[in-house]
Amino acid sequence: MALAAGLFVVLAVAASSAGWWVLVALPLAGVLTWVAGRAANGTGSRAALATTTARDWCLLVLCATVPAAYLARAVTPVAGLAVGYPAVAVAVLLVASAADALGARLPGRTPRWAAAAGLALAAAFVAVCVAITPATPTLAEARPPTAGLLVAVVVALPLFAELRGNRLVAAVVISLAVAAGALYQLGPVRLGLSPTSLRDVLAAADASALTSLLVAVAVLAGLVGAVRCTGRLREAGERIAGTTGWSRPAVAAVLAACVAAALLGPVAATYLAALASLADVVRRLVARRAE
Repeated sequence: MALAAGLFVVLAVAASSAGWWVLVALPLAGVLTWVAGRAANGTGSRAALATTTARDWCLLVLCATVPAAYLARAVTPVAGLAVGYPAVAVAVLLVASAADALGARLPGRTPRWAAAAGLALAAAFVAVCVAITPATPTLAEARPPTAGLLVAVVVALPLFAELRGNRLVAAVVISLAVAAGALYQLGPVRLGLSPTSLRDVLAAADASALTSLLVAVAVLAGLVGAVRCTGRLREAGERIAGTTGWSRPAVAAVLAACVAAALLGPVAATYLAALASLADVVRRLVARRAE
Protein backbone atom coordinates (compact mmCIF):
# COMPACT_ATOMS: atom_id res chain seq x y z
CA MET A 1 0.00 0.00 0.00
CA ALA A 2 3.03 2.29 -0.02
CA LEU A 3 2.33 2.88 -3.72
CA ALA A 4 -1.31 3.89 -3.17
CA ALA A 5 -0.47 6.41 -0.46
CA GLY A 6 2.87 7.56 -1.82
CA LEU A 7 1.61 8.56 -5.25
CA PHE A 8 -0.27 11.48 -3.67
CA VAL A 9 2.93 13.22 -2.54
CA VAL A 10 6.01 11.40 -3.86
CA LEU A 11 5.46 12.31 -7.51
CA ALA A 12 5.37 16.02 -6.73
CA VAL A 13 8.53 15.81 -4.61
CA ALA A 14 10.32 13.84 -7.33
CA ALA A 15 9.17 16.30 -10.01
CA SER A 16 10.56 19.20 -8.00
CA SER A 17 14.01 17.60 -8.34
CA ALA A 18 13.96 16.09 -11.82
CA GLY A 19 11.10 17.68 -13.74
CA TRP A 20 10.07 15.60 -16.74
CA TRP A 21 12.98 13.27 -16.01
CA VAL A 22 10.90 11.79 -13.21
CA LEU A 23 9.56 9.55 -16.00
CA VAL A 24 13.07 8.11 -16.20
CA ALA A 25 13.57 8.05 -12.45
CA LEU A 26 10.54 5.85 -11.80
CA PRO A 27 11.70 2.91 -13.99
CA LEU A 28 15.22 3.25 -12.59
CA ALA A 29 13.85 3.02 -9.05
CA GLY A 30 11.85 -0.04 -10.12
CA VAL A 31 14.95 -1.70 -11.57
CA LEU A 32 16.91 -0.95 -8.40
CA THR A 33 14.13 -2.44 -6.30
CA TRP A 34 14.02 -5.51 -8.55
CA VAL A 35 17.77 -6.08 -8.31
CA ALA A 36 17.70 -5.68 -4.54
CA GLY A 37 14.69 -7.99 -4.31
CA ARG A 38 16.64 -10.82 -5.90
CA ALA A 39 18.88 -10.92 -2.84
CA ALA A 40 17.88 -12.99 0.17
CA ASN A 41 16.00 -10.83 2.63
CA GLY A 42 17.74 -12.37 5.61
CA THR A 43 14.95 -11.42 7.97
CA GLY A 44 16.66 -13.31 10.78
CA SER A 45 19.71 -11.05 10.86
CA ARG A 46 19.95 -7.96 13.00
CA ALA A 47 20.85 -5.79 10.03
CA ALA A 48 17.76 -6.92 8.14
CA LEU A 49 15.52 -6.34 11.14
CA ALA A 50 17.01 -2.87 11.67
CA THR A 51 16.70 -1.67 8.07
CA THR A 52 13.24 -3.13 7.40
CA THR A 53 11.87 -1.83 10.70
CA ALA A 54 13.32 1.63 10.08
CA ARG A 55 11.84 1.62 6.59
CA ASP A 56 8.41 0.52 7.84
CA TRP A 57 8.49 3.21 10.53
CA CYS A 58 9.31 5.91 7.97
CA LEU A 59 6.61 4.60 5.64
CA LEU A 60 4.16 4.79 8.55
CA VAL A 61 5.02 8.45 9.05
CA LEU A 62 4.64 9.07 5.30
CA CYS A 63 1.25 7.33 5.20
CA ALA A 64 0.02 9.52 8.07
CA THR A 65 1.09 12.75 6.37
CA VAL A 66 -0.85 11.99 3.18
CA PRO A 67 -4.37 12.23 4.71
CA ALA A 68 -3.20 15.14 6.85
CA ALA A 69 -1.91 17.10 3.87
CA TYR A 70 -4.99 16.51 1.73
CA LEU A 71 -7.76 16.49 4.34
CA ALA A 72 -6.59 19.29 6.63
CA ARG A 73 -6.12 21.68 3.72
CA ALA A 74 -9.49 20.71 2.32
CA VAL A 75 -11.61 21.22 5.43
CA THR A 76 -9.60 23.62 7.58
CA PRO A 77 -9.25 27.38 7.08
CA VAL A 78 -5.74 28.74 6.67
CA ALA A 79 -5.69 30.12 10.22
CA GLY A 80 -6.41 26.68 11.66
CA LEU A 81 -4.11 24.70 9.38
CA ALA A 82 -1.34 24.59 11.98
CA VAL A 83 -3.68 22.73 14.31
CA GLY A 84 -5.59 20.70 11.73
CA TYR A 85 -2.59 19.06 10.08
CA PRO A 86 -1.00 17.44 13.16
CA ALA A 87 -4.43 16.52 14.52
CA VAL A 88 -5.28 14.55 11.37
CA ALA A 89 -1.83 12.94 11.21
CA VAL A 90 -1.97 11.74 14.82
CA ALA A 91 -5.58 10.61 14.42
CA VAL A 92 -4.62 8.42 11.44
CA LEU A 93 -1.89 6.73 13.47
CA LEU A 94 -4.12 6.19 16.50
CA VAL A 95 -6.92 4.74 14.39
CA ALA A 96 -4.48 2.45 12.57
CA SER A 97 -2.96 1.25 15.84
CA ALA A 98 -6.37 0.66 17.39
CA ALA A 99 -7.48 -1.29 14.32
CA ASP A 100 -4.44 -3.54 14.54
CA ALA A 101 -4.88 -4.01 18.29
CA LEU A 102 -8.50 -5.04 17.67
CA GLY A 103 -7.40 -7.72 15.24
CA ALA A 104 -7.52 -6.00 11.85
CA ARG A 105 -5.08 -7.81 9.57
CA LEU A 106 -4.32 -7.01 5.96
CA PRO A 107 -3.25 -9.76 3.56
CA GLY A 108 0.40 -9.93 2.61
CA ARG A 109 -0.51 -9.17 -0.98
CA THR A 110 -3.05 -6.69 -2.24
CA PRO A 111 -6.28 -8.50 -3.22
CA ARG A 112 -7.08 -8.53 -6.91
CA TRP A 113 -10.27 -6.53 -6.44
CA ALA A 114 -8.36 -3.80 -4.61
CA ALA A 115 -5.66 -3.77 -7.30
CA ALA A 116 -8.34 -3.56 -10.00
CA ALA A 117 -10.04 -0.66 -8.20
CA GLY A 118 -6.75 1.17 -7.87
CA LEU A 119 -5.97 0.60 -11.53
CA ALA A 120 -9.40 1.94 -12.52
CA LEU A 121 -8.92 5.09 -10.41
CA ALA A 122 -5.46 5.67 -11.88
CA ALA A 123 -6.84 5.22 -15.40
CA ALA A 124 -9.65 7.68 -14.68
CA PHE A 125 -7.17 10.23 -13.34
CA VAL A 126 -5.01 9.92 -16.45
CA ALA A 127 -8.07 10.21 -18.68
CA VAL A 128 -9.08 13.45 -16.96
CA CYS A 129 -5.54 14.78 -17.41
CA VAL A 130 -5.41 14.16 -21.16
CA ALA A 131 -9.02 15.12 -21.89
CA ILE A 132 -8.30 18.85 -21.57
CA THR A 133 -5.44 20.54 -23.38
CA PRO A 134 -3.24 22.42 -20.88
CA ALA A 135 -3.81 26.16 -20.78
CA THR A 136 -0.06 26.78 -21.11
CA PRO A 137 2.55 24.61 -22.86
CA THR A 138 4.15 22.09 -20.51
CA LEU A 139 6.20 19.86 -22.78
CA ALA A 140 8.73 22.62 -23.40
CA GLU A 141 9.71 22.70 -19.72
CA ALA A 142 11.92 19.60 -19.95
CA ARG A 143 15.43 20.11 -18.61
CA PRO A 144 18.59 18.08 -19.28
CA PRO A 145 19.29 15.43 -16.63
CA THR A 146 21.25 16.64 -13.60
CA ALA A 147 21.89 15.38 -10.09
CA GLY A 148 18.16 15.90 -9.56
CA LEU A 149 17.56 12.68 -11.50
CA LEU A 150 19.47 10.70 -8.88
CA VAL A 151 17.51 12.40 -6.12
CA ALA A 152 14.25 11.51 -7.88
CA VAL A 153 15.30 7.85 -8.14
CA VAL A 154 15.86 7.69 -4.38
CA VAL A 155 12.63 9.59 -3.68
CA ALA A 156 10.68 7.07 -5.78
CA LEU A 157 12.00 4.02 -3.89
CA PRO A 158 9.25 4.08 -1.19
CA LEU A 159 6.63 3.59 -3.90
CA PHE A 160 7.96 0.12 -4.66
CA ALA A 161 8.94 -1.13 -1.21
CA GLU A 162 8.35 -4.88 -0.81
CA LEU A 163 6.97 -5.24 -4.34
CA ARG A 164 8.27 -8.11 -6.47
CA GLY A 165 7.65 -9.65 -9.87
CA ASN A 166 4.52 -8.68 -11.78
CA ARG A 167 3.34 -6.42 -8.95
CA LEU A 168 6.52 -4.37 -9.21
CA VAL A 169 6.09 -4.04 -12.97
CA ALA A 170 2.46 -3.00 -12.55
CA ALA A 171 3.42 -0.44 -9.89
CA VAL A 172 6.03 1.12 -12.17
CA VAL A 173 3.54 1.31 -15.05
CA ILE A 174 0.81 2.85 -12.88
CA SER A 175 3.16 5.43 -11.37
CA LEU A 176 4.48 6.31 -14.83
CA ALA A 177 0.97 6.80 -16.18
CA VAL A 178 -0.11 9.02 -13.27
CA ALA A 179 3.11 11.02 -13.38
CA ALA A 180 2.87 11.51 -17.15
CA GLY A 181 -0.74 12.69 -16.90
CA ALA A 182 0.03 15.11 -14.09
CA LEU A 183 3.11 16.47 -15.86
CA TYR A 184 1.19 16.92 -19.09
CA GLN A 185 -1.54 18.91 -17.37
CA LEU A 186 0.54 21.01 -14.94
CA GLY A 187 4.14 20.82 -16.11
CA PRO A 188 7.05 20.01 -13.79
CA VAL A 189 7.26 23.48 -12.23
CA ARG A 190 3.65 23.64 -11.01
CA LEU A 191 3.61 19.96 -10.09
CA GLY A 192 6.70 20.37 -7.95
CA LEU A 193 5.49 23.47 -6.13
CA SER A 194 3.32 21.59 -3.64
CA PRO A 195 3.24 17.97 -2.41
CA THR A 196 -0.54 18.04 -2.86
CA SER A 197 -0.37 19.18 -6.48
CA LEU A 198 -2.60 16.33 -7.68
CA ARG A 199 -5.52 18.51 -6.55
CA ASP A 200 -4.21 21.28 -8.79
CA VAL A 201 -4.21 18.80 -11.68
CA LEU A 202 -7.98 18.39 -11.35
CA ALA A 203 -8.48 22.14 -11.17
CA ALA A 204 -6.36 22.68 -14.29
CA ALA A 205 -8.31 19.97 -16.12
CA ASP A 206 -11.66 21.57 -15.24
CA ALA A 207 -12.49 18.65 -12.95
CA SER A 208 -12.63 20.40 -9.58
CA ALA A 209 -15.84 18.49 -8.83
CA LEU A 210 -13.70 15.39 -8.41
CA THR A 211 -11.51 16.96 -5.71
CA SER A 212 -13.62 15.50 -2.90
CA LEU A 213 -13.20 12.02 -4.40
CA LEU A 214 -9.45 12.56 -4.69
CA VAL A 215 -9.23 13.62 -1.04
CA ALA A 216 -11.33 10.62 0.05
CA VAL A 217 -9.06 8.23 -1.85
CA ALA A 218 -5.97 9.89 -0.36
CA VAL A 219 -7.35 9.50 3.17
CA LEU A 220 -8.31 5.87 2.57
CA ALA A 221 -4.95 5.01 0.99
CA GLY A 222 -3.03 6.65 3.82
CA LEU A 223 -5.11 4.94 6.49
CA VAL A 224 -4.84 1.47 4.93
CA GLY A 225 -1.10 1.94 4.46
CA ALA A 226 -0.79 3.01 8.10
CA VAL A 227 -2.66 -0.11 9.27
CA ARG A 228 -0.24 -2.31 7.34
CA CYS A 229 2.83 -0.49 8.64
CA THR A 230 1.66 -0.58 12.26
CA GLY A 231 1.13 -4.32 11.88
CA ARG A 232 4.70 -4.72 10.69
CA LEU A 233 5.99 -2.65 13.59
CA ARG A 234 4.01 -4.83 15.99
CA GLU A 235 5.57 -7.93 14.44
CA ALA A 236 9.03 -6.40 14.71
CA GLY A 237 8.33 -5.59 18.37
CA GLU A 238 7.33 -9.20 18.94
CA ARG A 239 10.68 -10.39 17.58
CA ILE A 240 12.60 -7.88 19.67
CA ALA A 241 10.72 -8.42 22.94
CA GLY A 242 10.06 -12.13 22.43
CA THR A 243 6.38 -11.72 23.27
CA THR A 244 3.17 -11.66 21.30
CA GLY A 245 0.96 -8.64 20.83
CA TRP A 246 1.84 -5.01 21.32
CA SER A 247 5.19 -4.82 23.11
CA ARG A 248 6.80 -1.74 24.60
CA PRO A 249 9.14 -1.23 21.61
CA ALA A 250 6.17 -1.29 19.22
CA VAL A 251 4.17 1.17 21.33
CA ALA A 252 7.20 3.45 21.59
CA ALA A 253 7.67 3.30 17.81
CA VAL A 254 4.06 4.34 17.16
CA LEU A 255 4.27 7.18 19.69
CA ALA A 256 7.47 8.39 18.03
CA ALA A 257 5.70 8.20 14.67
CA CYS A 258 2.90 10.38 16.07
CA VAL A 259 5.43 13.04 17.03
CA ALA A 260 7.25 12.81 13.69
CA ALA A 261 4.04 12.92 11.64
CA ALA A 262 2.80 15.94 13.60
CA LEU A 263 6.05 17.87 13.18
CA LEU A 264 7.13 16.84 9.68
CA GLY A 265 5.37 17.82 6.52
CA PRO A 266 4.84 15.40 3.64
CA VAL A 267 8.02 16.58 1.89
CA ALA A 268 10.26 15.85 4.87
CA ALA A 269 8.44 12.56 5.47
CA THR A 270 9.01 11.60 1.82
CA TYR A 271 12.75 12.24 2.03
CA LEU A 272 12.90 10.34 5.33
CA ALA A 273 11.15 7.32 3.81
CA ALA A 274 13.38 7.56 0.74
CA LEU A 275 16.57 7.43 2.81
CA ALA A 276 15.28 4.49 4.86
CA SER A 277 14.25 2.64 1.67
CA LEU A 278 17.66 3.33 0.16
CA ALA A 279 19.37 1.93 3.27
CA ASP A 280 17.32 -1.26 3.00
CA VAL A 281 18.12 -1.58 -0.72
CA VAL A 282 21.84 -1.09 -0.06
CA ARG A 283 21.75 -3.70 2.70
CA ARG A 284 20.10 -6.19 0.34
CA LEU A 285 22.62 -5.48 -2.41
CA VAL A 286 25.53 -5.95 -0.01
CA ALA A 287 24.00 -9.21 1.21
CA ARG A 288 23.61 -10.39 -2.38
CA ARG A 289 27.22 -9.54 -3.16
CA ALA A 290 28.35 -11.51 -0.11
CA GLU A 291 26.45 -14.65 -1.22
